[in-house]
Amino acid sequence: MAEAPSYYAIIPANVRYDQNLPGKAILLYGEITALCNQKGFCWASDDYFAKLYGVTKMTVQNWLKSLESENYISREVTYKKDTKEIEHRLIRIEMTPTKKNLGTPTQKNFRDNTTSINKNHSKAEKKDSIDYQKIIGYLNAEAGREYKNVGSNRKPIRARMNEGYSEHDFALVIAFKCKQWVDNNEMAKYLRPSTLFGEKHFDEYLNEAKQSLKKAKPAEPQSLSVGEGSARAANYLAKLEKQYEGD
Repeated sequence: MAEAPSYYAIIPANVRYDQNLPGKAILLYGEITALCNQKGFCWASDDYFAKLYGVTKMTVQNWLKSLESENYISREVTYKKDTKEIEHRLIRIEMTPTKKNLGTPTQKNFRDNTTSINKNHSKAEKKDSIDYQKIIGYLNAEAGREYKNVGSNRKPIRARMNEGYSEHDFALVIAFKCKQWVDNNEMAKYLRPSTLFGEKHFDEYLNEAKQSLKKAKPAEPQSLSVGEGSARAANYLAKLEKQYEGD
């Protein structure tokens, strides 16, 4: 009887770091957990595992024997009546492995693994080259606000950057919306990162700003930094000041 493997395989730390397990016995353990049905056992044969890993049946049997000797699995075999021919075999996952597998080596490996994860996480954070302070600082300067360079304000900036928007795009939105809203008591409250840079309206605001800039200066330069973009945007939008005053 063949079992269909589940999407996930489970390999606990004491199995992953057990140096007594040979070859791919650890992977075999994971495959067994993926094949286990709701009763906690699988019916897969040695032939199945041998074809899966491209090894001989003898190799599979050695892996199973090592897992069984470490008390990670147990096997139950039923033979055909009056013969030594196997009728079926089931493998169970043992939920209480031997104490020696839960000792100091596993704890050490766990600490080493945790340290490695933390180092990789730190490296990932260093790769974030977005100048949040420059963008938030420009918004503060234009809107007369004091927003901090904190996670809640960085989040929408990072999200839009990941979608392909540039620093210049942020500068255009900030300059345009500040011109429109800074003196409007009802709208001024929306001069905040979550509104200006949010997924719902950022592209809309950016297109409004670009359309206004086209009227003032058709040949708008591309790929500007926040500093350059904000300066250009301020100059362009100054020409539209009278129009905004009339809105």
